[in-house]
Amino acid sequence: MLTSEIVEETNKGCFVNKQALRQLVTVITVLPLLLFTGSVVAHHANSAYDRTKEISITGAVTKWQFINPHSGIWLDVEESPDNTLEWSGEFQGTLDLYRHFQWNKNTFKRGDIVTLIGYPARNGSATISTRKVVFANGQEINVRGAPD
Repeated sequence: MLTSEIVEETNKGCFVNKQALRQLVTVITVLPLLLFTGSVVAHHANSAYDRTKEISITGAVTKWQFINPHSGIWLDVEESPDNTLEWSGEFQGTLDLYRHFQWNKNTFKRGDIVTLIGYPARNGSATISTRKVVFANGQEINVRGAPD
C-alpha cells in the first residue's frame, strides 16, 4: 500500500488519491468561472464602436432579426447610382425593444426605408451600433432610452 499522505483506503476498500481529487475539484470549480467571466466581459464591451462619432445611414431593409442577445437589421445603402453597400445595425435584445417600443419580428419588412443613427464600427466595417431609428413617416425612436 502507498503512503497514507497520498493514498487513503476508504471503507469500501477503494483507494483515493486526495491530492489528485483536490486538484480536480479546483479545476472543475475555477475553470467555468474563468470561462464565464471572460465571455461576459467580452460580450458587454463597447470598444467595437467609436462612441465619439455619430453617423447616419439610410437604406432599404433587406433583413430584420428580432433575436437575443442583440437584434439586428441589414440595409442596402446606395453610396452612388452604381454602388450599393450592405450595412448592418445592432440593437439591444428583444425584451427591451418589445417592452419599450412594442417591436417584434414584423416591425421591419423587406424594402422599408429607414434611417439609422448611431456609432460606427472602429474597424471600418459597414456596421453601426444603432441609437436612433427614423421611419419613412418621420417617426424617430431613440432605442437606447426608455420612453416616458
